[in-house]
Amino acid sequence: MLLPGTFLGVWNLVSISGRRAAEGISDAWIQAHGHAQVLGWIGSFILGIGFYSIPKLRGGLKPFGLWSAWLSGSMWMAGVLLRWLANVYLWQWRMLLPASAVLELAAFLIFFRAVSQHKPQDSGKKRLETWIFVVIAGAMGLLATLVLNLGATVWLAVRGTSPAFPQAFDQRFLVLAAWGFMVPFVWGFSAKWLPIFLGTQPPKNRVLGSAVIVHFVAVVLGLAGFLRVTTALFVISSSLAILALRLFARPEKGAKNNQGLRP
Repeated sequence: MLLPGTFLGVWNLVSISGRRAAEGISDAWIQAHGHAQVLGWIGSFILGIGFYSIPKLRGGLKPFGLWSAWLSGSMWMAGVLLRWLANVYLWQWRMLLPASAVLELAAFLIFFRAVSQHKPQDSGKKRLETWIFVVIAGAMGLLATLVLNLGATVWLAVRGTSPAFPQAFDQRFLVLAAWGFMVPFVWGFSAKWLPIFLGTQPPKNRVLGSAVIVHFVAVVLGLAGFLRVTTALFVISSSLAILALRLFARPEKGAKNNQGLRP
């Protein structure tokens, strides 16, 4: 998944350099590069770390069905590859675009069903930790991205003249794809692991929750086309997330990098 996105990205840059004009590059090629990068290797990483870590973090003792991980991963990679082939070679793209979107959405649903079956052990906590809600918000952002992608590819297959999204729609889609699921995943897992691996202070959960709320308001406004307001709100939400994660705060005295880790 890393190879198609990186290779095509380098090829696009070489072509832009040779022609000295970004307009000379096919929009379908640029979007194939972005799709392979965002949903290809980053999405594959999220699915993989989710299959491995979520059952462990929730204390699940139920044996994990590896078949669901293999099935989800295979469908996910097949979907991304079909999208790459359709955008680059334009071969049967009216069929391949919706097929790739269906495979990606189905792969995510298999992933979501598998990890949601692991119930947390009774640890005495009456409510889930804030970082879990942030990760769930990221998962919902990924689901929304895949649903919107499916609808757009079906529309292109029926009424489009090329496999490339129109520019105005693509800008809004990128707001959801880049900020709707990748950023919340990073914030959520950072809130969980930074105090353990870096010895930082525990996150400020209320501030992190406020950052997520402002962030998703920005995503909704971005989908509606208010890109300038969206940009300003992203700056605010990111600043709140930095404060919440205490990235520049001094570590607690006596904190250890291996705190909470098992041998």
